[in-house]
Amino acid sequence: MFEYGDRVLVTSQKGRSWLVKIVDGPFSCHLGTIDLNRLVGLADGDSLVTGKGARLFLFTPSLCDCIFKLKRRTQIIYPKDLGTMLFYGDVYPGLTVLESGIGSGALSLALLRAIGSRGRLISVENRLEFAQMARANVQRFGNGSARNHSIIVADVQDVALRGAVDRVFLDLPEPWVAVETAAHALKRGGLLVSLSPQVSQVQLTHRELRRHGFSRLSSFEILKRDWEIDDRRARPTDRMVAHTGFITMAKKVDAPTQSEPA
Repeated sequence: MFEYGDRVLVTSQKGRSWLVKIVDGPFSCHLGTIDLNRLVGLADGDSLVTGKGARLFLFTPSLCDCIFKLKRRTQIIYPKDLGTMLFYGDVYPGLTVLESGIGSGALSLALLRAIGSRGRLISVENRLEFAQMARANVQRFGNGSARNHSIIVADVQDVALRGAVDRVFLDLPEPWVAVETAAHALKRGGLLVSLSPQVSQVQLTHRELRRHGFSRLSSFEILKRDWEIDDRRARPTDRMVAHTGFITMAKKVDAPTQSEPA
């Protein structure tokens, strides 16, 4: 049952959606107005009819829904990339993860959910305004302040950690400059995951990864194409989420592998 203060995804019959918080007052859109107090006591999948006669369905928002509603100043990491990064990065409950380049906090939210309450997330961001925005988004959409989440406002190259981490995630304009820090921070056998929009960034990152004791390097991109399906037709949509970034994976080993054959 929805309670006062909960966030609810209000969805039209054509799929348009709005993320609202149950407070005293109305919610209005082009389909009409509903009193948000009426949502209290209703359940996931229930519906209400607006003053204009339109039916709006009520759902508990998923993490994907919340990410697209984040307050942000930079481009978010798309869910297609987030899910892939977490899966190939083999993130599971209890891990200690270092991320650098917090942006709006989309990756932080996904990592916190994956590592659970037994894990620990250390986020490094050199711009105070981004760190503050991400912290607010994590508190807003991550069920309050996460005690296992630390945000350090600094350049990742200047950060010295106590103890090693299991995973490193990079979302930086120049990820190659953070590779040496990642090499010192990662446990042997730990994984590094980096997201970069340009292939030139990937090339420079690969070079530094080989120099600093990483193996099993790979880079790839994920393309997502939706389809329109009805009783009479099935065809791809006119627009698709194509290239958003290259995902680079690497595993920490003992010694640099530059001289090793591919």
